[in-house]
Amino acid sequence: MNRAAEFAVIAVLAASPALAQEIGFGDVPYEKLATREATEQSMMTKLARQMDVEWGPWYLLSPFPGNDSDGSLVRPLPPEDELPRMAAGGPGPDLTRVYEGKSGLTPKWTELGPDDDRAVDLRVFNDEELNTNAIAFLYRTVTAPASGKFDLAMGSDDGLEFWLNGRLLVQADQPRSMDPEAHHIALDLQKGVNHILCKVSQGNGSWEYLLNRRHELNPFDDAKLQACLNRDFPTPEQPFYTLETIPIPNDIVLEVGGLAALADGRLGVSTRRGDIYFVDYNGTSGGSIFAPIYSRFASGLHEALGLAARTEQGRQVLYAVQRGELTRLVDLDGDDRCDVYEAYCDSWGVSGNYHEFAFGPKFDAEGNAWVSLNVGFCGSLGKSIAPYRGWIGKVTPRGEFIPIADGARSPNGIGILPTGEVFYVDNQGDYVGTNRMSLVAPGLWEGHPSSLRWRDGLAGFAKEPQRQRATIWFPYQKMGQSTADITVDSTAGKFGPFAGQIFVGDQMNAAVYRVTLEKIGDIWQGACYPFRAGGDCGVNRIVFDAEGSMLIGETDRGWGSMGRKRYGIQRIKWTGKTPFEIHTMSAVPGGFELQFTQDIDTKSAADPASYAMTSYTYEYHQTYGSDEMETQRPTITGAAVVGPRTVRLTVAGLRSGGEGFVHELHAEGVRDATGAPLLHAAAYYTLQKAPG
Repeated sequence: MNRAAEFAVIAVLAASPALAQEIGFGDVPYEKLATREATEQSMMTKLARQMDVEWGPWYLLSPFPGNDSDGSLVRPLPPEDELPRMAAGGPGPDLTRVYEGKSGLTPKWTELGPDDDRAVDLRVFNDEELNTNAIAFLYRTVTAPASGKFDLAMGSDDGLEFWLNGRLLVQADQPRSMDPEAHHIALDLQKGVNHILCKVSQGNGSWEYLLNRRHELNPFDDAKLQACLNRDFPTPEQPFYTLETIPIPNDIVLEVGGLAALADGRLGVSTRRGDIYFVDYNGTSGGSIFAPIYSRFASGLHEALGLAARTEQGRQVLYAVQRGELTRLVDLDGDDRCDVYEAYCDSWGVSGNYHEFAFGPKFDAEGNAWVSLNVGFCGSLGKSIAPYRGWIGKVTPRGEFIPIADGARSPNGIGILPTGEVFYVDNQGDYVGTNRMSLVAPGLWEGHPSSLRWRDGLAGFAKEPQRQRATIWFPYQKMGQSTADITVDSTAGKFGPFAGQIFVGDQMNAAVYRVTLEKIGDIWQGACYPFRAGGDCGVNRIVFDAEGSMLIGETDRGWGSMGRKRYGIQRIKWTGKTPFEIHTMSAVPGGFELQFTQDIDTKSAADPASYAMTSYTYEYHQTYGSDEMETQRPTITGAAVVGPRTVRLTVAGLRSGGEGFVHELHAEGVRDATGAPLLHAAAYYTLQKAPG
């Protein structure tokens, strides 16, 4: 394949009007029914256009030796001698035949019944030896009323060979966990009886196969349908901040590791599989939100979990963080294809441990690129096997790596305030009681001990440093389970009332949260708040575009997440309607001051009964995570309205010091001037130091 063909622009230009107009689906009319579920099911049935075929039951033939010295997946076994009988309309395999199998057994075909699109568990033996290094066969028929295509997906744990009518369509000889979307297949069915044969290998652990006949819409119809459903059946957040899916062609696996807003208005996306794509979703070169244009800029990177775009000498340059280096990527001739891959800095180590991720870069005002380095995991504990694992540092414009702070565990996100302070987010685990945000400054130790070994010989790094406390605790599950990325709203009001505030993604809960910070003496602390839930997948990266919209990049591979997809890109837009929210929660002597986004109803806001508070802290220990500890219920003794949108709470029982105490506030009783309740009534302030 020539260069132009290999990197051709992938464009799907189906006509699609703006969301403000009616969204079209070709010759299929959109029809709103009584509920979201009924509407979605009806439209998917209409748009799927699948043939009405008849599926026979599954038959199982197992076990045969495999994955060891006696054989492998691709080595033919006697049941494959039956493939000539499995031509379309043929008689199929002899289901009465008995074979010589593993460990002296004599397998024969056993009917399993229908699968109803669930995984078929192939561990049907009580003997573990029979469920290790083995191979199983599955067989079934599908009868079609006419010749045509039938789309489906499938996956297996471990390897898979799949035949239709004697023709091999899938061959994946590899150890792997189940991914039900691993293979998208269009079955070329012939009128009458068609034969399916599957061969599934097993090393150890789980052993299963899934054939998913529930046809998923093409991603472009799916994105339009979800937009219609969100419009007609809005969540409480939708009237204020819309959430739109940017469709991804089926031949692109966009497990988002990094996002960057490009100078020309497009979006740069790096993936965990090592590619970088440019995405036109807003008309830069003819693309649109429901018909984006993708072009592949680079490939072959090692799990690129961060991306930044800069303009250097009039040319757009990208920087991507791989596991082992910060890479500078340059397009010299303007053809949207990377011509130069430069190892800009490779001063940290990689041991090969599966958990040695690297994140960033975020550039400061001096042109330094900040990166954060995950520790490796051995058992359930973080280990800094290679240099600077568990560290956060910066790469100077000369490519020099300067270690800044250590003690991080899984620092999936760095953010730089307009005033220059640097913060990072860490994930719950050993020595990290719950997800947190912490200050990064020279010489700080964030608390995980494994990385202390690399302090030897570094000027300014004490051998027994004082441990840095959390700036923000994100209470587990209440405020996410796997924090990712830090982005400051620099849109000057284009994104609504939260200009200058911080947004943090959550990779498990598929959500975005808000953070506000303040400095009390020499201590940074602040509050976190719910913002936008309901993402398609785990939110791993956040970036604002020039229009003031928030783009979120999503992935769940290996990490798990809520949501209906395995990866994706979505756009969050402010509708122009301001939600009634707690804008900020700030510490004041004897309590907290609340600023709201709308004028408040003074009666409800001045009633202490409109509020409730609990406080708790977390334990610092080697054990994975921590429960909420030392829980108390501070008493709100007064609520003084001191402005049209401002209330000052007097609280008895405030606590600070130690690991910091989360003061969890609920303001369900507060109403705005029109009588409407808060969109999100909760706020969580981490009090490290009480003012005054």
